[in-house]
Amino acid sequence: MARTTETAARRWVAEHARALTTTDPADALTDLHPLRELLADAEIVGIGEQTRAAHEVMTQAHRVLRLLVEDLGFRVLAIQDDEVAVERVNAYVLGGDEDVRTAMSELWAPWRTAELRAVVEWARAFNRRHRSDPLRIVGLDAPSARPADYQAVIEHVARVRPELVPELRRHYDTIVTAHEVPEHVQHARGVHPGRPFVEHARDALDLVAALPDPGVALEKAKLIVDAHAGSFAGGGFDYAETRRRSVAVLTSLLRDDGVKIAYWEGMSFTANAPRVIPAALLGPFQSVGNELRERLGERYVSLLIAFARGDVSGLHPGQVVPDPMPGSADAVLAAGPDRYLLDLRSPRPEPVNDWLGGPHKLRIISGIYKAEADPEHYLTAGRLDEWFDAVLQVGTVTPTTLL
Repeated sequence: MARTTETAARRWVAEHARALTTTDPADALTDLHPLRELLADAEIVGIGEQTRAAHEVMTQAHRVLRLLVEDLGFRVLAIQDDEVAVERVNAYVLGGDEDVRTAMSELWAPWRTAELRAVVEWARAFNRRHRSDPLRIVGLDAPSARPADYQAVIEHVARVRPELVPELRRHYDTIVTAHEVPEHVQHARGVHPGRPFVEHARDALDLVAALPDPGVALEKAKLIVDAHAGSFAGGGFDYAETRRRSVAVLTSLLRDDGVKIAYWEGMSFTANAPRVIPAALLGPFQSVGNELRERLGERYVSLLIAFARGDVSGLHPGQVVPDPMPGSADAVLAAGPDRYLLDLRSPRPEPVNDWLGGPHKLRIISGIYKAEADPEHYLTAGRLDEWFDAVLQVGTVTPTTLL
């Protein structure tokens, strides 16, 4: 039965997928026009990626963003990152004087790519033409420690107790590296120095707390502890709190500002998924997209930017992703043209409907990826046409370019 439904699903994908002509964000959007009907009544659209390490995934997401903004009047791009770091990017797209690299310098490392820089530059150019109705970029995460905070603490200690700076640097020079390569990724790559970063951060905090009148330095040292304690490696990452905060920010923008929002993030966040069973690091969780669907109904639309195979070595050195695992949803979605758009709401025969019901395996490539262990990089998905309203497949990918 499973083989019969999968065969029917492959045939349905091949017959109903609409070929896309390009992934270049500078090209015309004509091939994306079939999306306009699907998105016409949406107030928030989730642009969900299987990976942020693929050039074509990022550029096709950029094209979808262009369609939302230029054709459908969306005026906020929301990303899952520190709201203070993203505000620097927003200031740039609204015409600020800071250069683009500096404006992006405090974003989460996988966002700091040439592909996102192209989005930021396009947004700035769009705003020059629409000064009275600009596009804003907002971050959904609470403020966290950034590399400049470590330096600020060091500078304070250098002024009041310079003899303590070498000890402080021993802690901070080790753990500030997590802002480029997260601690759990360092473990996976075999380059972690050994001692948990949160312990270094706490020792540094004790040193600062013992100073006379530590002032702002103490607050920054506490923020650094919180950042490492709340990381995946620190064991304190709270997805439920992240979801609650993200939904609160997004719905308040709808309610108070009356704007339509593009929500661009990994598919496990954006999917309409009541229960995501991840490949690693977290237990099952409810997605942001699912809570948005519960609140907004079909005014929240979930898109998947999928890929089949290719090179992701920009963020994952030396890694080339093989063809999808047999029996996975990815294998069926690879049955269409190399690049296509597929509306998962469209009518289909009963065997296809049975296949869509799942459960499914969907590949996701986040902070850690090893091609030799590719089957371990699949999460468990529920009904595919509930998780996503449409799929944009980009086929074979090449790496993103890090700034």
